[in-house]
Amino acid sequence: MNEPTTLNPLYPSFSGLSPVSEKIFNPLHDQKPDGKVRTCLAQSWVYSEDLKSITYTIRKDASWHDGTPVTAKDIVFTFKQIKDPKNNSPVSQRLRYIKNVKAIGEREVRFVFDKVYADELIHSNILIIPKHIVEKDKNNLQMSNFSFSPTGNGPYKLNEWRQGEWIELVANNDYFRGRPLLDRIVFYFPHSLEELLDEINLGNIDIAFDLPPEKYDTIKGYSTIVSSGRAYTYIGWNLKRFQDRNLRKAFSMAIDREGIISSILKGYGRLLNCPITHEHWAFNPDIKGIKHNEQKAKELLEELGYSKKSWQQYYPDLRVEILVESGNPIRKEVAFYIMSDLRSIGVNTLVTELRGSQLIDRLFNRNFDAYILGWSVDKAFNPLLIWSPNGIYNFVGYKNKKAHDLMRKALFSLDRKKAKKAWHEFQEIIAKDLPYTFLYTPQKITLVKENVAGMKHEDKRPILSYLDELYFKKVPSTTLNLASLGTHYKETQIGSEQRKAEITTPQQTLTPTEEILEAVTSTTTIEEERSTETPTEEVTTPIVEKKGPIIPPIIIYYPPKRDYPENARKLDVRGQVFIKVYISKEGIVDKADIVKGLFPSCDSAALSDAYKCRFDPATQDGEPVADSQTLPFRFPPGGW
Repeated sequence: MNEPTTLNPLYPSFSGLSPVSEKIFNPLHDQKPDGKVRTCLAQSWVYSEDLKSITYTIRKDASWHDGTPVTAKDIVFTFKQIKDPKNNSPVSQRLRYIKNVKAIGEREVRFVFDKVYADELIHSNILIIPKHIVEKDKNNLQMSNFSFSPTGNGPYKLNEWRQGEWIELVANNDYFRGRPLLDRIVFYFPHSLEELLDEINLGNIDIAFDLPPEKYDTIKGYSTIVSSGRAYTYIGWNLKRFQDRNLRKAFSMAIDREGIISSILKGYGRLLNCPITHEHWAFNPDIKGIKHNEQKAKELLEELGYSKKSWQQYYPDLRVEILVESGNPIRKEVAFYIMSDLRSIGVNTLVTELRGSQLIDRLFNRNFDAYILGWSVDKAFNPLLIWSPNGIYNFVGYKNKKAHDLMRKALFSLDRKKAKKAWHEFQEIIAKDLPYTFLYTPQKITLVKENVAGMKHEDKRPILSYLDELYFKKVPSTTLNLASLGTHYKETQIGSEQRKAEITTPQQTLTPTEEILEAVTSTTTIEEERSTETPTEEVTTPIVEKKGPIIPPIIIYYPPKRDYPENARKLDVRGQVFIKVYISKEGIVDKADIVKGLFPSCDSAALSDAYKCRFDPATQDGEPVADSQTLPFRFPPGGW
């Protein structure tokens, strides 16, 4: 798992709330092992007769980690902070149908909605922050002290955050559900895969996630838990360039999806034929996918009128460029696998690797033939953003009135059976139209030490969400010294100067495409309907926006040797300085301001380094524009 940039629950990443924050903060309600809703901070809730409000009653024994009771005022305060435009909280989009939140006494709070819809309970289930602490430092909420040293109300408290290394949580003795079984949980952030594998082999890691598929079967003393993922990977086709559905069908027939799963994912994936994943309540299991058949794909191309001479390898008037993010090794492998499959039926295919910002820029400008990306499908999801004619993520230019109407019917239906039926019909239409070739759902694989107990294969919750329910079969004989994490691996590299340099030199981390999309979404007003034009049944030319969103800048140069001031070194000052940089159209830092300081000499060093950074500038409609970005500078130096 990645190190969070903040522990403030009002600022989750694109992939969701950090599991660290999930242990520090509790929601109003959560899930039982079977996936059904159960009470949490709220002991009960009731809908109004017109279904336009929900009134929650807070538990009497719910308290903040400093002993202050959790009250309705905290919930009202949290709602106001989320909705305040100056705070720029990503959570605000989820609350767009909540009109207001009112405190009714100390322990009751009422959420009032603009309209009646199915996800009222889910959308009102916010993680709350303590009013008595945050209101003292709310002018810059995202960079406030609370964001890095929060007071929560969950089963664990923050003990120490050694940024760039680990976060240690300790059990909350006064937790309303009872003290957790584990005294502490440590989230470790290794600098490389090799370092993580070394700690696993030393027996210092109890649970690990997201290892390369080929590594799981080589590790002894651990078992694996495989669960269905909530995301899917697909290849999207530019419908203006490939308007004929049968052409997209030929492409899909040529792609050996089972081969991708077996050879690249090592079997840890499932075929998917529609835009809703297998474990979701709205999934349609009856949709049949297009089977791999190279010969039929060739015949279909011939029927469409494509022809070539016997000596020609490719059809002269058929070419596909596949865009893929350069920082995603699995998707890169998939892209080259598909390239080989398409070439085998005579389609001249090439793969272009792009940084995340470059990829998104081409998608928003619809300057592509095909691209590989992935979407997550949460319990409450809004596919209008992807499949509505004017959806911000409708890069392929898909338009189908019936599909659009079915989405709206399902989203605003209070009858689960009717909503499910509408979702099933919607999936059938998408599968038939083939705007995407759905490739697979990558399965979630968890590596678990044999001494860890409390996990069950039938539990539908993500393992990270119930860490507080786990325990050891036998009490470990020793307690791990956190300062030792990573030292063994570094010591083994001393014999090789080149490998040693790889450890000490900070690596530039490419911004994942999904994270850039999150930034675009947070600065763009998402509208389900931006046009009065009526969608047609046919897949036609996409609507072109007059002014596209700003694609954030991406750093391309970071000072490789950074100063650690001597006085800070002697005092063992550790942490991060946050600098807001103002980037010109040329990618140069024109101005830099300290957003959150650490120590005077560290602040000065970080400010100096900020001016040395260089960027691929932000773009809008393909043209460079000035923009700003906040950068963290870690001390001691070793990354950012």
